[in-house]
Amino acid sequence: MRLFAFILAVLLLAGSVDPTRGWLITLVVITGLAATRLHHGYFWRGHPAIDARLAAFVLAILLLAGTIDPTRDWLIGLTAVTGVAAFMPRMFALDAFGLGYRDAPRRRRFDWDRWERKMDRHWRRRSSDWGDDWS
Repeated sequence: MRLFAFILAVLLLAGSVDPTRGWLITLVVITGLAATRLHHGYFWRGHPAIDARLAAFVLAILLLAGTIDPTRDWLIGLTAVTGVAAFMPRMFALDAFGLGYRDAPRRRRFDWDRWERKMDRHWRRRSSDWGDDWS
């Protein structure tokens, strides 16, 4: 999403795409999705990013609302902010609530020793049903 927002900002700056309402709506949606930090592993735990991604989202909303005109200077600023958001998003980050990537659920590594102990207990129980003695 961040890379696509950067490419769209570069196209707006280059003049390949006119800054019309449809393209600005697309830019707002893409930067908004990038700012919520949705991940495929834990989709419903998206936390807003308080960094360059949020700045790109705010600039896109201001362009869409008409608060700022899409002049060359503002498009240069939008391209710079989306570039930072695409390639260095946590460079200027404020994480006041500790909602960073540390809170993401992590997968445990497979523990072979634990699995062997579990299987050993399982087969010991099963062998007692059959009358065998493992010892």
